[in-house]
Amino acid sequence: MNKKIFQYSYSLKKEKQREGVFLFFYILITFILVNLIISFVIYPVRQGSVSMSPDIAKNSVVMVSPLAGSIERGDVVLLDSAYKSESGFWRSFLSMFCSFFTARQISLDENSSFPCTKDHIRRVIGMPGDTVYMRDYVMYIKPAGERHYLTEFEVISHPYNATFYTAPAAWDSSIGVKGSFDEMRLGDDEYFVLSDNRKSSDDSRLWGTVSKADMKGRVLFCYFPFNKIRFF
Repeated sequence: MNKKIFQYSYSLKKEKQREGVFLFFYILITFILVNLIISFVIYPVRQGSVSMSPDIAKNSVVMVSPLAGSIERGDVVLLDSAYKSESGFWRSFLSMFCSFFTARQISLDENSSFPCTKDHIRRVIGMPGDTVYMRDYVMYIKPAGERHYLTEFEVISHPYNATFYTAPAAWDSSIGVKGSFDEMRLGDDEYFVLSDNRKSSDDSRLWGTVSKADMKGRVLFCYFPFNKIRFF
C-alpha cells in the first residue's frame, strides 16, 4: 500500500514538474516573440519634446515601424541619434540586451546630459533631387524636373499642422534656428527634414540633410493620449 502511494506521489510530482517547466518555457517563448515584434516590426516611441507639436505633443506615444516601406514626402520618421558615443563590444551587447528586454524603453546609449544621443522624430519635407529654400519658416520646394516653386503645403498631399514664429522687427536672425535660407539642391539620398514646431527645435536647418540610412522607421500613428489619436 505504501509503495503504491509513493509511486502515485512520485508520478504526481513529476507531472507537476513537467507542467511547471512547460509553463516557464511557454512564458519565455511568448515574451521573446512579443519583444521580437516590438523590436523589429513595430514598437512604441515616446515624444519627449515639443518639437513636433501640435500634431505630436510632448509626452505623446507613437508607433514606429522599420518595415513601413519607402519614404515619401510628408512622412514622419524616427531618425537615429546624431551623436554616437564610442562603446566597446560588451557595452554594445548590454545596451542591445537592455533595449530588447525593456521593449526599447531603456537604452544604455542614451544620455540625458547629451540630448543628441536620443533618437528624434521629424517630418520629411525635401526629397532627393529637390531644390529648396526657406522664407519665414515656410519651405519652398521645386521638385526634380519641375520649373516652379511651391510651398511645402502645396507639394505635400496630406495635411499637417506646423507652428511658426514671427520675430520682432529688431530681432537678430543669426540667433536661434534660422527661419530663412537661400536655395539649395538636394543630392542623391539627401532628405531635408523639419520639425513641425519650427521655432524651438533642431532639424536639417541646423545639422544638414539626412540619408535613408539615418531613418530607423516611419511613424504610423499616435495612440497616446487617447483623445489625440492620429494616423500619419
